[in-house]
Amino acid sequence: MMIQTKFLIFSSMLLLTSISTISLAAGQLYRFPDENGTLTLSTTLPATAAQKGYDVLDATSMRLIERIPPALSEEELLEQATQQKLEAEAKKKAELEAEKVAQANQTQRVYDKTLLTTYRTEQDLIDARDTDIAYRQEQIDIHQKKLPDLKQHLYDVQKQAAERELSGAKITANMQKRLTAAEEEIVIRKQAIADLKQDIEQLTTRYQSDLERLRFLLKGR
Repeated sequence: MMIQTKFLIFSSMLLLTSISTISLAAGQLYRFPDENGTLTLSTTLPATAAQKGYDVLDATSMRLIERIPPALSEEELLEQATQQKLEAEAKKKAELEAEKVAQANQTQRVYDKTLLTTYRTEQDLIDARDTDIAYRQEQIDIHQKKLPDLKQHLYDVQKQAAERELSGAKITANMQKRLTAAEEEIVIRKQAIADLKQDIEQLTTRYQSDLERLRFLLKGR
């Protein structure tokens, strides 16, 4: 019985030794420079070595498993953070630009469809342009024809007011209203003429742009 017990203990020790040997053989080694800069192999990794960077090797084949770079300095960390911020900003800017381009393309597609639906030929667009411009020119002519009469009316009222003042009488409230109304009417007419002329300029530019685009679209059909 005693002999059997000793045999079991001895067998267990052999088994543990074998397992330990296998575990070490199948484990990892660390390769790192020591305080003198000499490459060192060890099954443990000192804290100072971890900061300087190290290699993880397979203990059996000595194959490189992983290379850990040295820890970044405070200056390098700041530089890295700055670079990451710049890259993030550049990425966001590129995404916004791409979104703008996509929206512009979509807007152009809708506009092109409207052009082709509204004008089947170039002449249709030219006719529409001429009609729009002619209408505004007619309005300008109407306002301009009325201006001489309005100016004459203002002159007459001003003359009446001057005569009253020369005679020692005061300008009545009614006469003052007539003066103000005559002046305002002239200002309104002149502003209307200026606005209509601006409309004609804008219409001319827009129709020319639309005409060139329509020509391009019709050629592509």
